[in-house]
Order: sequence, then C-alpha cells, then structure tokens
Amino acid sequence: MICSHWKTLPIFLFVAAIMFVGCGGGGGGMTMPATPAFTSTPVMAAEEGTAYTYQVTATSPDMSAITYALSSGPMGATLSGNTVTWTPTHQESRVANAFTVKATTAAGGNATQTWTVTPNGNINITDVVSYWGPSGANNVPRIWLPGAAYPAALVPQTDGTLTRLGGSINTDGSFSIPNVPAGYVWLQVGPTAYFWIATSDFDYGEDVVGLPQGRTALQTTTFNYSISGLQAAQSNGTLSVRSDQAGLNPLPFSLLLVSGQTSVSESIPTTSSVDWSNIDTLFILQSLAMTSGAFNGLTLGPSQTLTGLSLTNGGTNNITATLSPSPTANVSLSIQGTQWASIVPGVSQSGGGPNSSDYFLYAQPYLTDKLGVPSFVGLDGPGLTMLRPASTQGPISLGLPNICDSSRITIVGAGPLPPLFSLPPIVTDVDYGTLSYGDPFPTDWQRLFRYCQVSQVNLARPNSTVTDTFLLADRQTTAVPTGPVAPILGPVQNPMINGASLFQTATLNTTSVSLSWNPPSIGQPIGYYVTVYQLGTLINGGTEQYIAVGRFGTAKTSMEVPFLSVGNTYVFLITSETDGIAKIEMNPLRAKVPNGEAAVISAPMTIATGATAAVRR
Repeated sequence: MICSHWKTLPIFLFVAAIMFVGCGGGGGGMTMPATPAFTSTPVMAAEEGTAYTYQVTATSPDMSAITYALSSGPMGATLSGNTVTWTPTHQESRVANAFTVKATTAAGGNATQTWTVTPNGNINITDVVSYWGPSGANNVPRIWLPGAAYPAALVPQTDGTLTRLGGSINTDGSFSIPNVPAGYVWLQVGPTAYFWIATSDFDYGEDVVGLPQGRTALQTTTFNYSISGLQAAQSNGTLSVRSDQAGLNPLPFSLLLVSGQTSVSESIPTTSSVDWSNIDTLFILQSLAMTSGAFNGLTLGPSQTLTGLSLTNGGTNNITATLSPSPTANVSLSIQGTQWASIVPGVSQSGGGPNSSDYFLYAQPYLTDKLGVPSFVGLDGPGLTMLRPASTQGPISLGLPNICDSSRITIVGAGPLPPLFSLPPIVTDVDYGTLSYGDPFPTDWQRLFRYCQVSQVNLARPNSTVTDTFLLADRQTTAVPTGPVAPILGPVQNPMINGASLFQTATLNTTSVSLSWNPPSIGQPIGYYVTVYQLGTLINGGTEQYIAVGRFGTAKTSMEVPFLSVGNTYVFLITSETDGIAKIEMNPLRAKVPNGEAAVISAPMTIATGATAAVRR
C-alpha cells in the first residue's frame, strides 16, 4: 500500500498542475505577447552642430501596432513618432554617446535597441599670451599666419597614412578645425610643434611676467641715472635696473660696481626699436658679493621700486633713486648633489658626464598663482633675483650663455665647448647652512627656487671622425626649499626604438619608427616631449650639424614618429615633464610649481638609403 501510494503521486501532481495553469483562463491557455524585432540599423555617422536623424522600424509577428520611446540618450536627443533627432554639441562630439530605444506592441510585447554614436567634431584652439603687470593680465591673442599649413589635425589612417585637416580663424581669434573624427590625432600648432591629443579644446597660450614690450622706429634714447643709497660695494657687486616689460627686460646699464662705490651717476644712450614709453615700474636692485661657509655668490641688498613713470622714446629720461636697505629673509640651503649626479649615467649611450650646475632664489612679480614663462636669465639672475652663486668665471662674466634660461638643449656640434656662466657640477651633498638675503617685495608675490644641472654627451657621428657634443639641461622650479634640494623628476627609463635600445647606434631599414619608454623612477610626469634632430647643413656658413626638425608632445609612453625620410641620420631627445597645472593634451604651456624636466638622448640612428618608406598623405 505504501508503494502504491507513492507511485500514484506523480499523476496527481501533473493533474494539479494542469488545473492550476488553466485556473482563471476561461478554459484556454495563457498567451504571451509577441516580441517585436527591429528591422532598422542605427545611423552611426554624425557631426558636431549638424542634425542627426535615425528612423526606427520594427515588426511584430502578431502584426499589432508598435510605438517607440527613447529610453536614454545624450542631452538634446528626442524621439518623435519613430524618428530620433539630435544635434551634437561641442561637448558631445569626438566622444561616444549612448542611445536606447524601446519598441512596444499594442499587446504589450517589447524590445530594446542600443547603440552609440561618436560624432566628428571641432578641435578648438586658443592661443592667448597673458602678460602680467601691475594692473593684472593683459591678454594678447597671437596672430595665426594666413595660408600657413597649421594649425591642422593630422589624422592617422588604417594604412599608416596621415590625413591633414585644416581649419579657419573664428571671430574671437580662436582657431577651429572642423569634422575631426574621434580618437587621437597629431595637432600641429607650429612649423615643428605637434601634440598627440584626443581632446576637443586645446589652450596653446602661456603666461608671461611683465607687459608686452612693444616696438617703435629705430631711435636713440638716453637714460641719465642718479642713484644713491648703495651699500659700500665690494668687488664683484652689481646694480641692475629691471622694467615691468615682458621678462622684466632690463634697461641699459653698466651693471658692475667698483669696490666701495655708494652712488652711480652716468648717462647711457642706446639705439633700439624698444618702446620704452609703456614702462610704468622700475626695480633698482643692488646685489652684494657674499661668502658664507661653502656659499660664494650674490645676495640682494638695498633696493627701490619706482612707479608711475613716463619715459620718452628718442629723448632723455632722468632716473633718480635713493636705495633703502631691504628687509632680511633667510633660507637653509643644501643641495643633494649625489642624487643629481645619479641621474647622469642614464641619459645616453655613453652615460654622459656632469658638466655644470646653477641655481637662483628669486621673486616672481604680479603673477601670484602660476609660473610665468622662464625669464631670460641675465648676468644677475632671472629678474628679481635675491640669491645666486658665483660662476666659475667670477660672479659676472659678460657675454656667456646661461644654462638656466628657457632653452631645453644646447647643441655645440664639433669642436671645443664654449664657456658657460655656471658653477662646476655639484656632485656631492653640500650644506650651505642658513643664508640671509634681502627681500623687499610684496608678500603675495611668489618666491621661487630654480635649480639646473647640465650633462654633457658626446656622440660619434656615423661614418665620420667627427664627435658631436650635446648639453642636456635638467631643470626644476619650486617654492623656496625647506629641506635638501633633490630632483623632483627623473629621466625616462628603458627607452627603445623599434624594440631595440635607443642608446645603441643603428641603421634602420624603414622610416616607420616607434619609440617607447618606461616612466621615470623619480616623480610623476604630466607627459613627454620627443625632439627630433636631423643631421643637416646650415644655410648660413654651410656647417653640418644636428638641426631640430620636429617636437612632439604626448602623455603616452610610446610614439610613432612621423615625417622621417630615407638616407638621413637622426638623434631623438626624450624629455619628461612635470608641472602643477599643465596637461600635455590640453594646456601644455600653462605652468605652476612644482615644474621640472629631465632628458635622455639617443644614439645616432641612420635610415638606410634603400629603406622602406612609410606612406604619407
């Protein structure tokens, strides 16, 4: 009986299941609504500012009517009847925009169709130089040259070619390149300047300390100086007169002081096209020679700031000032020379060698939250210098180049090196102790410290007895140090060319050249510059040397180098960059401390005469 009972249970359950399904159905089975099927394919092409439409169609097996709804889409997208309409904005172009449409039958069946559209769009470029003076910023748009081949977007194609897309100037002075597809392109902003970007807005402007200089007809202007209140000068002391023009351009002045001098009275005529009339402010600064422990250099002493000036071009201008002692500030300065020296072996095939060092502590006027374009480093330093070391040629050596200016590399070519206004390389840890200097400037102005180290690299020229000498400058600008000065950024590691070491001389059988590298072991770079130097002949004088033919910026750690040609010899400089505000793909020239750069240089690379040439369009 027990076995019989369990054998009949499945039959009972089956009958119950049939009764349950039929319950409430009026004696018939439940029918699920038919699912519609989309018969249309979404339109994938779109362009910024141009109406995009897509007519959705679907069918249902039960032939019932179908309605459509836009479940999701980009801002501004609508659906009317069965037509999706959308006009992509600038922000929506060159990026993927997702759509979802829901089709519903009269019987309640439904299905969804999802797709994305990446519209072609504009790349908008602004190029405004902000000149910072006593009254704030004076914004001056740079002029785009009519008929120039740039700005342009160079769009990579699947066959390895580059398609050039040009643009036009807008009424506000910006430049737009229309109908650029999504993804990375080379943005050319100068004859040899390129940036690898996927963004749609690019700021190529920069900040400059000082007002636009301006130009006039060539004329002779005389400056009569009567300056008193100097501290009894020691040998090698200086006196400078800095203006509020761009780069704090100095006025003509003899600069050097003789021992014991307490006043200056002299007349200096100068013939130039400089517009002196736009100067409102002059900074008159006396630098004093000082030796303290291991430090031997110049510190700021008495000073005066003259404002409300009215200078005349082509006339005689009387400049009278009485200097006053500057308030005193202190810095505990030590340089971690061993850490700086440790960078050098990784910069080239030969490892390079330390060449020289230099540093400055200075005030940056007017521009209080960013870093201005590096001022020209004069004999007394970069603008309002308050502390600097003495050169190997003495505190002042007229006519010598300085390694801390804005140039990124000095190429000497064959022959002996010229003298530099700099120190011997600091390769050991040096503690200078607490140093005092004058600081008379407003408290809201930035106090900055710039350190520079130069490495010398000698490269044997292929198929020649000539050796080419390169000077690579690693630089950084920070706030006034509160601890030992060490590198904030190192050079790239393991640089490669087509999978082989960049430090080994090679002959390449193709113009398709791929560079790659690993990030620095020190610091966080915002990106990298690759500068391409080609061995060529200068027009003036016929001297054969390496000439810069292109500079390519990228936030990536690899690059396909364009525009190389067969039969030429190249050297590649890779510079890592760090900054407090700049972004290589968006605003590479806007800067803020901490700011720094470090470089490596390749061995010479020759592209064989019979090499396979990459197709270019």
